Amino acid sequence: MKRRPPASVRSLLGVCAVLALAAGCGGETGGNEGTGGNGGSTDGSGGANASGGANASGGATASGGNTGSGGANVTGSGGQSTGSGGNGSGGSSTAGATGSGGAAGAGTGGHAGIGGSTGGQSTTGGQSGAGGGAGAGHMGVVAAGVRWFGRVDTSNASMPRFSWSGTGFIAKLSGTGLSVGLQLANSNEPYLFKPVVDGTPQAVFKATASGTFTVASGLSNGTHTVELYRQTEGPEGDSQLTSITVAGGSLMTPPSGPARLIEVVGDSITCGYGTLGALADSDCFPTESDWDSYASVAARALDAEVSTICASGRGVVRNYGGDTAGTMPMVYGQTMYLDATATWDFHIEPDAVVINLGTNDISNNKGDPGTAFETAYLGLLQTIRTHYPHAYIVCIIGPLLSGSDLTTIEGHIKNVVQTRTSAGDTRVELFDQIQPQPSSAYACQYHPNVTEQTAMGTELAGEIAAKLGW
Repeated sequence: MKRRPPASVRSLLGVCAVLALAAGCGGETGGNEGTGGNGGSTDGSGGANASGGANASGGATASGGNTGSGGANVTGSGGQSTGSGGNGSGGSSTAGATGSGGAAGAGTGGHAGIGGSTGGQSTTGGQSGAGGGAGAGHMGVVAAGVRWFGRVDTSNASMPRFSWSGTGFIAKLSGTGLSVGLQLANSNEPYLFKPVVDGTPQAVFKATASGTFTVASGLSNGTHTVELYRQTEGPEGDSQLTSITVAGGSLMTPPSGPARLIEVVGDSITCGYGTLGALADSDCFPTESDWDSYASVAARALDAEVSTICASGRGVVRNYGGDTAGTMPMVYGQTMYLDATATWDFHIEPDAVVINLGTNDISNNKGDPGTAFETAYLGLLQTIRTHYPHAYIVCIIGPLLSGSDLTTIEGHIKNVVQTRTSAGDTRVELFDQIQPQPSSAYACQYHPNVTEQTAMGTELAGEIAAKLGW
C-alpha cells in the first residue's frame, strides 16, 4: 500500500481555555513522520517513522497530587466543582483528589499514588497477588479534573497533551452534557475520537481542525460518566485538551480506574489500523479503530484498563519500508510519539505486558532480520522488565504472517524468551496460538477486520486470565 505523504506538524496554537487545567509535565510537538509500505499480507500500511523532535522537557505528573492550585473551573450552571486541583474562578474546588495513593494489593513494592492528597498515600503492598499490577482502583494521572488512561503529558498546566492510540480520559459530572476544546497539531488529516457515555460506546467523531466538540449532550439531569478515547495514531500529530465545559452542572471527582491494567506494545495491528474498512480501500486511517483492536477487546474481557503503545509500520530492528529509525524499542519510553524529550515515568506497573512485534521486520520481501532482531527484542524485554519487575510478559506474533516468515519470527522470539527464562525470568512466554488470518478476515490493506480482532483479543484474554488466575 502506498502511505500518504508525511503530515506537517504545526506549531501549537493559542487557546481560550474554558477550564483552568491542572498541573503536570512535558513540552511541544516536534519531529516528522516517514513513509510506510505497500499492501499484500503485510503489516505497516502507513507506518509512521518519527525522527523524534526536540522539545521542552517533561514527563508525567509528580506523585503526591496537587493541593490548592489549578482547580477545574467549569463554565455553565452550578457553583461548585470538585476537580482534582484547588480553587479556581467560578466556584471552589476540592484541594486535590483524595489519595488512592499506592496501588493496593497483597504483594510487595507498592506504588505512590498520582493525584492523591499531599504526598500520596503509600502502601506496603501495591502488587495485586503474586504478579503485581495497578492495585485496587488506581487513580493513575489526574489532570484537568479528569482521570487519564494511557500516556499523557501534563507539563503544560492548562493543556494536557496526548498522542498514543487509545489514550484519553474519564470524567464524572453532574449535569446534562459535556464538550471539550481540542487543539490538533496536524490539520492535514482528521483526528478520530470515540466517546463512551455511562458505559455505552458512541459513534466516533472526526476533528479536522482545532475547536470545541460535543462529547455528550441531552443527558438526564444527574450524575454521569463520560470517557473519550483517541483513535488516531501518534505519528499523525499530538492532540491537546484545552477546555472542558459541563452543560447544566459541573465536574465531580473522577472515578478511579479498575484493579487490573495491561500494556500492549505493537504495530498497526495493535492500533486497529483499517479494521473498520474494506480490502479495496486506498486510505485506511479513516477506518482505524483502537476501540475494536484485539488489545482493547482483551482488556474489556478481563475488566482491565489498557495502555497501547503502537504505531503502524514499526518494527523491532527495521520498519516496513526497511528504514531503521524510530523503531518501537526506540520510542517505547516516550510519553508522546513525536517528542523524544518527554519521557514516561512508568509510575504504575501493569499486571501484564503484551508484545506483538516482528511483522514489519520480515514483511515486504525483506527476508530474515537475523540475530540483530533477537538482540533488539531482548533489549526491549530487558527494558520492560526493569520498569515492571512483576508484570507477566506475553510475546505474540500475528495474525498477518504465515509460512516461513511466521516460522522465522516465531523462532527468533522463542530464542529470546528462552534467554530470559534461562536467566531466571519465569514471568515471560511466547504465546504461539495466534493463527494466520483467513482471507475472509481481510479489512483495509489486508489488516484484520473486527471479527479477526475480536477472536484474537478473546484468545489473548483467555491466556492472560489463565496465567494470572483471573
